[in-house]
Amino acid sequence: MSKKQKRSIEELKADVGGFEAIWARVMQWAAQGWEAIPEDERDLLKWYGVFYRPPTPGYFMIRVRVPGGVLQGHCFTAAQWRTLADITRDYGRDVIDITTRQQVQLRWIRMEHVPEVLARLQSVGLTTMQTGHDNVRNVTTCPVAGLTDDEVFDTRPLVQTITDAIVGNWRYADIPRKFNITIIGCRDNCTHAETNDIAFTPALQGRTYGFNVWVGGAMGSWGTQRAWPLDIFVEPSAEQVMPVCLAILDIFRERGNRQQRKKARLKFVIDEMGIAAFREAVIARLPFPPKTAGCELTHAHAQNDHIGLHRQKNGRYYVGLNVTTGRLTLDEAYAVANLAEQYGTGEIRLTPEQNIVIPHVEEANLPLLFADPLMRTLSPNPLPFRRGLVACTGNTYCPFALIETKDRTRELVEYLDAELGEEVKHILGTFHIHASGCPNSCGRPHTGQIGLIGKKIRVNGEIVEGMDIYIGGEPGLFGAFNERWQKGVPCSEAGLLIASLVREYMQTRFPGETFHVWCLRKGLISGANTHYAPMIHDLQEATS
Repeated sequence: MSKKQKRSIEELKADVGGFEAIWARVMQWAAQGWEAIPEDERDLLKWYGVFYRPPTPGYFMIRVRVPGGVLQGHCFTAAQWRTLADITRDYGRDVIDITTRQQVQLRWIRMEHVPEVLARLQSVGLTTMQTGHDNVRNVTTCPVAGLTDDEVFDTRPLVQTITDAIVGNWRYADIPRKFNITIIGCRDNCTHAETNDIAFTPALQGRTYGFNVWVGGAMGSWGTQRAWPLDIFVEPSAEQVMPVCLAILDIFRERGNRQQRKKARLKFVIDEMGIAAFREAVIARLPFPPKTAGCELTHAHAQNDHIGLHRQKNGRYYVGLNVTTGRLTLDEAYAVANLAEQYGTGEIRLTPEQNIVIPHVEEANLPLLFADPLMRTLSPNPLPFRRGLVACTGNTYCPFALIETKDRTRELVEYLDAELGEEVKHILGTFHIHASGCPNSCGRPHTGQIGLIGKKIRVNGEIVEGMDIYIGGEPGLFGAFNERWQKGVPCSEAGLLIASLVREYMQTRFPGETFHVWCLRKGLISGANTHYAPMIHDLQEATS
């Protein structure tokens, strides 16, 4: 099919009209082989969580939905996790990835094996449905929901209710672009509510606890938008949370831009309507009169990564394991399942920082757990730069990435931890570096204290892997995005620059001064990126 004949994704969705037609194609292509898939229909596979990867032709990535990082009776079990490892062993290669939306990605799956892989997942209560393209992505929440004394709500039932309403519903599988929802019951904003299309955060209205609603947060090649407060308070019940979710989704479905995909996010609908008019449009669709927003209960700039040993409200403990760059080997994956069953209750949870939590560990089992060899590679007490690292897939698998993000950032944090890790750990505890291999921002680069965006650059006449370095980010609903500090730095030189910067921060900061405030005081950033950060990136620099 020529480029002139190629259908747009909107034309394609209109042609297929639903899940059954897409599934028929999946079965057909599984029988015929991946070469039989028309180029303009490859994206249809994403409605079943199957992704064609140009860097690995003939092999596919499968993304598994894990609502809130937990599943099946509100827990993601070691048996389910072991099934993911078994599928990888039988059909893939030695790699399993955890995503920043608390999901799992399996790689190197051949098209002819896709139906069997999906059937095996379904047999243990797992689904891949609608994990890509124009769908509501995995609904996130605090990975330790239901475990801690200081949380306001256990949000797991609400996460599952919203997921059940969306998955398998073609109405919400035919939206203009991807859509992110988070429901947070803790005070730490650990799912980055500020960058979600819809965020429910704990609040107090008078004497009633409930949620404030935030809308329009997003990240992409066009830039980064901090969510607007919708000035709506809802009770923590499906009867109020669900109608608000669906009202906003319906407005997006009807008014979202279906001609220009770079402008097909909720943020642009709100830009066009104005937040006041958008709020009125939402209220007009609700079956109840909402209250105005209450007092926000999330901490201003908290960024809890859940790594380490933490006491639960039932007297047991949860242990957060650091998975560097979110990538596991098969041996590590099986070891995690074994530890969860041997020392916990078989439950496993996934975090938005690409890490793993094993909950419900009895105090008597802690010495045995911490003595296990896995604790040396997935450390619950890592050095600060390894601990704070988030990294996208990279160009080994992703066609958009311009550098091999996971390898380059692993090398970077190993250097930084060797140079000043112990000092940073003692003074700051951790340091957050978020990296994306391209401007699409899958690694949430603008939410890190330091953000890295990969690019190709020319050095002495040769094209090499490089990055733009952004600094001064501050997490939270009232924080700030980072700003570009250095342009076109070779990956091999980034460590020295960042080490010098962080060392100067520790030496010259005022007591309690955050990295963001220090960067402002030093004149390294302007402070202009509080609500909106346009992307500053030239993809053509390498060949200009």
